[in-house]
Amino acid sequence: MSTASCSLSELAHRLDGILEGASDPPVTSVAGLREAGPSDLSFLNNPKYAKLLRETRAGAVLVSKTWEGEHGCALIRVDNPDAAFAKATEIFRPAPVRRVPGIAASAVIGRDVILGEDAHIGENAVIADGVHIGNRCEIHAGVFIGENAKLGEDIVLHAGAVLREHVILGDRVIIHNNAVIGSDGFGYSVDAAGVRTKVPQVGTVRIGDDVEIGACVCVDRARFGETRIGNGVKIDNLVQIAHNVVIQDHAVIVSQTGISGSSVVCQHAILAGQVGVAGHLTIGEHAVVGAQGGVTKDVPPKTYVWGTPAQPFEQYSKSLAHVSRLPKLQQKLAALEARIAQLEASDS
Repeated sequence: MSTASCSLSELAHRLDGILEGASDPPVTSVAGLREAGPSDLSFLNNPKYAKLLRETRAGAVLVSKTWEGEHGCALIRVDNPDAAFAKATEIFRPAPVRRVPGIAASAVIGRDVILGEDAHIGENAVIADGVHIGNRCEIHAGVFIGENAKLGEDIVLHAGAVLREHVILGDRVIIHNNAVIGSDGFGYSVDAAGVRTKVPQVGTVRIGDDVEIGACVCVDRARFGETRIGNGVKIDNLVQIAHNVVIQDHAVIVSQTGISGSSVVCQHAILAGQVGVAGHLTIGEHAVVGAQGGVTKDVPPKTYVWGTPAQPFEQYSKSLAHVSRLPKLQQKLAALEARIAQLEASDS
């Protein structure tokens, strides 16, 4: 962390919080409840970890304004502890590394490329013909950008990212290492003998503003038209998005999720880790699919589904409860069978 220092009272003011209980020691860093020391700020957002407030050595802990419970440290009450902690991290973290504008000597720049002002092109990056790169973009080492791709402003492409031909990015997009945007969709025709022939994938990928895409994500180009990712979408590492999928604004896709072709994930929906979505389905607005959910039919808006096949959480929870009782039911059944056998033996 940086050498920045801030008193608790000043920090509470900057975070629009209310300081409770303690002297006013300097804070120099942020840390988790378990790891924090007297000069660290921590936070509690999940009630599951409330017991750690009695044990933490943190100088202060961010909690919600309505939180009640035992604690052994100073508190700063805020509206949203998670958001306040993120803001505090910005105060104490080192200044972000800014790439110097310019083109590395080892970069390869094609014909008719348009570079915006203050763009950075790193070592061994390859920019194909006809690419348009907006102002203040950072293209890190080893990035490949295919023919006629169009990038907005303030984009960061981390080392090894690949943008295929004709891909379109909005402003302030972040794409992490080794993600591939615009790879061919998984499309084949099958003849009577079961032989598969590749179907040309002639569409593209369009990504909106303020999107972040994690490492090793694959977003396939459309068979025709566009695979679309809306504004503010956040995609975790190791996600697969197939051809002609539409992900609407501010949806969240968590690690190892796979979305089959032509499905639609509506605004503010959340797909948790390892979710699988079959093709041509719709996940409604504000819907949540729990971890390892297998979606085989449309999910209505504002619903929470879980399991495979995915079903409403309350229904799935009851099913799990029934399953957990099966060993006892099996024992009862065995006892009943033994009792019946005894009765039949006595009758004979």
